[in-house]
Amino acid sequence: MYTGYEIIWLFFCCSFLGWILETITAAVEHRRFVNRGLINGPLCVIYGVSAVIIAQFCWELHGVWLFVAGVIWSTLIEWIAGHLIEKFYHERWWDYSQIKWNLDGYICLPVSLFWGLLCFLMITWGLPFLLDVIKLLPFFVVKIVTWIMLGLLILDTVATLILMTGR
Repeated sequence: MYTGYEIIWLFFCCSFLGWILETITAAVEHRRFVNRGLINGPLCVIYGVSAVIIAQFCWELHGVWLFVAGVIWSTLIEWIAGHLIEKFYHERWWDYSQIKWNLDGYICLPVSLFWGLLCFLMITWGLPFLLDVIKLLPFFVVKIVTWIMLGLLILDTVATLILMTGR
């Protein structure tokens, strides 16, 4: 299992990497910069939340079972997130309805298989690499940086909520 600090670092690293992936994809599609995070900062928290859930539930799995579990978990998370984003933001951030084997346009088989591959790579290589990097840092540095990142995330979330509600 992982420590709380390791889980938080996993959340932030995967949220940032997800933001990069989503921002590049949106920039190519729209031919301009598009911030694809739920908050203002450079984080796409669905990737961080997904990584934490998958790391917690799938850390003992290997091979095809890890891939299958990654497909199932990430697809479930994407389907729920799609509905929540539409409910709270009144927008549809992705639509797979033109892709074969989709459900509600929120999920589809080809993308789910991609998420399964990404989960497999994250658990097999990404997470061990991240843990090795964290272990290189003095623990007090890990603690300080973790608390700073959490504080910034909370501030960003509050600012985003204020902007959304107009208060």
